[in-house]
Parts: sequence; C-alpha cells; structure tokens
Amino acid sequence: MKRSAFFQYLKKPLVAGLLTFALLLFITQYIAYQKYLISKNEQRRELNSEISFIKDKLQALIMYNYSATKSLAYIVERNGIPEDFDDIAKNLLEHQDYFDAVELVDSTGVITHVYPLKNNEVIGFNILKSKAASSGALATIKSKDFYIAGPVYLKQGGVGIVSRQPIFINDEFFGFSAVVSTLSTFFEDLKIDHINDNNFDYQLSRVNRSTGEEEFFLENDLSSIEEFAVPIELSFGEWKLYVVPRHNKTNTMIWFVIIGLIISLIGGWVAWYLNGQSERFKRLVTKKLEKQESQLKYIHETTENQIKKSESNLNRAQQIAKLGSWELNLKTNDLTWSEEVYRIIEKDTKNFKVTLNGFYDIIHPEDRDSVIKTIKESIQNRKPYHLTYRLLFGNNRIKHIDEQCEILYDENQNPVKTFGTLQDITERVISKNELLNFKNNLEKLVNQRTEELNDSKEALLNLLEDINSQSIELEKEKEKAQSADLMKSAFLATMSHELRTPMNSIIGFTGILLKELAGPLNDEQKKQLAMVKGSGQNLLGLINDVLDISKIEAGRLNVSFSPFNYLASLQKTIEFLEPQVAKKRLKLMTEISNLDITLVSDERRIEQVLLNLISNAIKFSDQGTILIKVGVEGEFAVTQVIDEGLGIAKEDIVKLFQPFVQLEGGLNRKHEGTGLGLTISKSLIEKLGGTIMVESETGRGSNFTFTIPLKF
Repeated sequence: MKRSAFFQYLKKPLVAGLLTFALLLFITQYIAYQKYLISKNEQRRELNSEISFIKDKLQALIMYNYSATKSLAYIVERNGIPEDFDDIAKNLLEHQDYFDAVELVDSTGVITHVYPLKNNEVIGFNILKSKAASSGALATIKSKDFYIAGPVYLKQGGVGIVSRQPIFINDEFFGFSAVVSTLSTFFEDLKIDHINDNNFDYQLSRVNRSTGEEEFFLENDLSSIEEFAVPIELSFGEWKLYVVPRHNKTNTMIWFVIIGLIISLIGGWVAWYLNGQSERFKRLVTKKLEKQESQLKYIHETTENQIKKSESNLNRAQQIAKLGSWELNLKTNDLTWSEEVYRIIEKDTKNFKVTLNGFYDIIHPEDRDSVIKTIKESIQNRKPYHLTYRLLFGNNRIKHIDEQCEILYDENQNPVKTFGTLQDITERVISKNELLNFKNNLEKLVNQRTEELNDSKEALLNLLEDINSQSIELEKEKEKAQSADLMKSAFLATMSHELRTPMNSIIGFTGILLKELAGPLNDEQKKQLAMVKGSGQNLLGLINDVLDISKIEAGRLNVSFSPFNYLASLQKTIEFLEPQVAKKRLKLMTEISNLDITLVSDERRIEQVLLNLISNAIKFSDQGTILIKVGVEGEFAVTQVIDEGLGIAKEDIVKLFQPFVQLEGGLNRKHEGTGLGLTISKSLIEKLGGTIMVESETGRGSNFTFTIPLKF
C-alpha cells in the first residue's frame, strides 16, 4: 500500500519532472565532465604524440650532425684538408634533409671551406672574433668534443643551429668541421607551419647552463607557460620544446553543460537516449583513437624510411672516405655496424650476426689478445683508444685495420655508448713494408759491401794514402793553375792596355797619310795604306775585346748607372752601322712600341751590346731584312735583333756565349772575328741586371733577345 502510494507520488508531473530533471541533469553533467576528460586526454595524447615526434626528429638531427661532423673531422685528422671536399659535402647534403651547409674552419677561426657557396657567402668570416659564436667555439676547443651552438643568427639569413667538432692533429688544434641546419628546414621536414598552424604554438629553446636562461629560436616568447615545456636532455646540453594548444577544451565542456541543461529540461522521455550517450561517445573516441594510431603508424614508417635513407647516404660517404663506423650500447651490449664495416670484414649484412666474439674470431690470432685487452681496458677506464691490428681471412689473406674509439656519456657522466671507426689501411701498410724490404735489402747489401771492404782494408788504406798524396799534388797543381790564370788575366789586361797606344798611333798616322797631308799618293799606295788601316782597326777591336774579357775574368769590369734616352742611343748605333747595311744591300727596320724609354743603366755598355748584336746580324746576312723590336714588359725594356741570315744549328747554340769560340773554324772561315763579342755582351747584360737569349734555325735566321731593367 505504501509502495503503491510512493509510485503514485512519483507519477506526479512536478515530482516526475523534477526527478527526471535532476536525474538527467546529473547524467548530462556527468557525461559533459567525461567528455571534457576524454577531450583533455585526446588533446594530451595528440600533444604528446606531436612532442614525441618532434623530439625524435630533433634527436635524430643532432645524431646525424654528430656523425657527419665526426666523420668529416676524422678525414681531416687522417688525411688533411681533402681535395674532394665539395664531393664529400655534396654527398652528405644531397640525401640529408636536415643539413643546409657543410663547413671547415681553420685554427684561427676563419671559415675556409663551405658547400654550397650559393647563399652561404661566409668564407673568411672569423667565428672566434664573433661575440655570438666565440663562446661556444672556445668551449668546444676546451672540451675537445662535439658541441651544438644555437640559436645562431646565420649570415646567410634565418635562425639555426651550428654543430661543430674540433679537429686536433698531434694534440694541436687544427680547426673545426661544422654542419649548419636552419630551423626553417627542420620545420619544413616536420611539415609544420609554426606561424600559421591553427592547432599549436611552437617554440624551441636552449638552456644556457652558465646563466640558466633560455635562448629562444622563434620570436614568440612562451616561457610563461612552463607547464607545456618539455625538457630534452642531451649530452650536448639541455633543450626545451614548447607545444602549446591554441584551443582550450573547457569551451567544449561549457557547451555540453548547456546542452545537458536543455536536455534535462526537455524531460525524461529522452532519458533512454541520454543513457546511451556515454557508449556512443566511447565508440566515437575509440574510432578517433584508431585513426590517430593509423596516422602515427604512417608517421613512424615515414620517419623510419627517412632514417634508412640517411643511413644509406652516410654509408656512401663512408665508402668514399673508405671509413666504416660502429656503435656499442654499454647497457644492452648491442653492437651495430655501418655497411662499410661489413665490406671491410667481408661479411654479409643479412647472414652474419654482429657480436663482439664474432668480430674477435676474424682478428689475427697474434693480435687478438692485445685487441681484446685494449677494448676491455677502454670500457673499464672510460678512455678512448686508437690501435692498428690485422684481420685473417681464407688462404691466409691479411688485412690491416686502423681503429679509433670514443665514449659517449649521459648527463651524470656515466658511459652509455662507445662510438668508433674502422679503416682499411692494407695498401698503406703494404707500401710501408716495399720500403722496409728495400731497407733490409739495402742493409744486407751494405753489410756485404762492408765485409768486402773489411777484407780489403789494408789495400784500401794504401789506396787512401796514394789518393791523399795525389790530392796534395792536385791541390798544389790547382794553386799553380789559379795563379797562372790570374797572371794570364793580369798579363792580358796589361798587354792589351799597352798595345792600344801604338795601335791608335798606327791607325792615326795611316789616316793622315791617306788624307795626303804629307804629299800625294798613287792608287797602289792608297790601297795598301787602306789595308794597313783596316787591319789596325781590326787589331784594335781585338785588343779592346781581350781587355774587356780579361777584366770580366778578373772581376774588375766596372759599370756606371745614370739615366739616358734608350731610343736615342739605339738610333745613334743604327746610324753608325748604316754604311755596312747599305754595302750588303740589306734592309734595316725598327718596330718600337713605346715612344719614350728612359733607362737608368750604363749607356756606353748598352751601346756596346747593341753594336755587337746588330753587327753580327749584318755580318751573317747576305739578303733580307734586319728587324729591331723594342718594347716595355713590366719593369724591363725588351730588345730583339731579328735577321734572315745563315741561322745557327741547335747543337751549336750552346757554344755561342763561350769565349774564343767561333762556329766557323779553320782556314776556310768566311767571317772575321775573335769570338769574344757575344761572351762580352752576355757578361755586360747580366752585370746590368738583365738576361740574353737566342732562338735560331739553320737557314732561317736568328733572334737575339735581351732585357734590361728600367731602374737598377
């Protein structure tokens, strides 16, 4: 009865309405709250997914930069600056989306190499003198380890990070290898438009360990929203990633509260619908989560493919450098190799299981214990190592290996990984061994010859005594010869000087007789006196040449320097020789490129050289043209005397400038002369600071060229 009355009470419109309103209000608000939690969780999952994706990409970027700078630094440390730097850098850049430029910096901090040059005109920029870059660079040199500088406002424009690896050769700082990555390239690879994105605000910062302050890469300052800052702990420094949602999910909850209130007011007739709302929301969330998981799977596969592509490019670069790399996880003891290591040890990447013991089995038995001991001591003592050893293959075939290892530490300075390189140096070692064998054979030969010499020691001593006696005699003869040569030069100088006076008298008096001042002469007398005068002039020329050559040999030929008009001196010499040119019916032409040439030299000696060279051209030409070309090249006046005469055979050209040597010898000689003119000319030209040379061909004439400095 009471129960029936209660139900009757519930059926009252007001009570039923109030109860239904209260029940529906409770249910709808509960659902609104659940929806809020689901939306928050979705947002958090989406946010965490975005953060994880960017974080993985950033860590991959840093590890690629680390590997690239390490490999490039190793190449420079082993082989110096590579001549094919552009090829190596191009190989790193072509298949690596993260890199924008590869650089080399010398020990003074100046950027010496960069690829590509387009939009990267930074060669000559000194990073050690830059306020923005010097602190990080100096810290890198001090730590002798990999370092990332950022944010860096690049000279080529934009903001980015610069990864640097210091290069040390024989413990001497040699410079840096560096890789530049712009932030815009990084975000493009992530397919993120950090400016126009409607879902999230992005920011990346690097924490300055000395000051604790954050250095932001982008313009928007999100440091006040610390709850969205995700720290990224790396062995190269602390970084923070901000991914802040632009839409607040509380707005969605308010709408659900309003809708729930409306639904509650509508009445209980929609209760069955509202009771099923939670399940529908659950199915909707499940479907959306499945969609997001599919998207994440696609992103994971895409990222994995890009990583494989980057690894392939790195393998190509290592193959070019003939350098393989390996990595050992000290926590899991997992060992990984690059493809170049497999090629070096001649193992299949699919069938060979990578283990330390498997690698130890390939090492030559004589080297195995030493290598194992070095590796274990390196892990125990936390010290890098560098060693060379041999690998043994079938048919007793041997390879020589150069291995280097470095240790990576976490933020607590605990070793977590070892990173190393293997290089096949067999050819280098074999070359070193063509040398050792040669040395040993040479030593054996020397020992053999030494034994033979020891067997003949007494005979050798006697021989040495004879040689010593002969040397003493030769030294005496040498002194006599030198004394005789000096006496000869002095005699020639004295005699030449003494002979010139009577010869001048003979020529002078002969000239007076020919002028018939002392009385008339018949034709025969004139002919004979002319012959005497000509012979006297020839003899005087010979005496003058002998005097000059004796002074040259005695080192007493003096020259004086003063300015003079070179073209006037040339014209004067040509006018003096015009009768000889006319007599042989030759043509003499000049080709002068400069109208005013002033020399600071010895005018008399220059005229002597001109007279000798032009006279020779006239003497040895029976027809054709003699061309004199004069010009200025740099600080020198250049003169060429070109004839179309007899020419000189190639085998005779070397004899031209030797004293008392004439190319025509004997009694059948057609042309007169002492053979001293060219020798004297060469000595004069060289004493005046110039050079002389000749080009000639038999039957096609000669070209004598001499240069004289404009100012001595």
